[in-house]
Amino acid sequence: MHPDIVKLLELQSRDFALLEADRALDAVLAEIEALDGQLAEQAAAVERARQLTADTTRRRTEVDDKLANYRKLEERGNQRLESVRAPRELQAVTIELDLARSILAKEEAEWLRLSEQLGLQEATLRESERVHAEFRESQDTARSEIDVRRQEAEAGRLAALAGRDAAAGEVDRTIRNRYERLRSAKSAGVVVALAGAACGACYTTVTLNRRSQIRAGSLVEFCESCGVILYSADVVD
Repeated sequence: MHPDIVKLLELQSRDFALLEADRALDAVLAEIEALDGQLAEQAAAVERARQLTADTTRRRTEVDDKLANYRKLEERGNQRLESVRAPRELQAVTIELDLARSILAKEEAEWLRLSEQLGLQEATLRESERVHAEFRESQDTARSEIDVRRQEAEAGRLAALAGRDAAAGEVDRTIRNRYERLRSAKSAGVVVALAGAACGACYTTVTLNRRSQIRAGSLVEFCESCGVILYSADVVD
């Protein structure tokens, strides 16, 4: 087997190991992301409840202000009613007073409705905050365990990367560049054993002369069809 093929196979093995390390780390990070998403949903529920409570509080305050104004109008109307004597003026004051009392009754009813709604929303907010706090606490153990696995996965990836870089440094630069281009374009291995008389990747027939050179380890050959680097698994030097 050609010495460069031996080095390429080692590099490819290191690349496969790095790929597995990346997948392991991605899996752990996905677990963390899932926990973060669940916690974010709980936080969003709390924020929605808090916003609803704030909106209702604001609306009730606005009604409070209106009630204060209409009560002043009612009070002034009552005072005028006691002081007027002319029938026409008395009728006008009575109409204004009745209107103020009617609006006041509607605003009082609205205040009661908002107060009841606010009570329910405040209860919902308290429950949302309780659930959020309990959910966060329940995640602590899981996050501690996942964090240990994350550190292990990151260390494993760093080790795999270091091994890969060391293996890459042993390969001739020209061949390594060809390997890297192939690797970036293909998801499968790019150093492929012959499958009988054919390329083990695309199964295109390789000429007898080229097969002989590959088996003899006299040069590094590439598949003329798919471009992978070919070697013979039958001969090991």
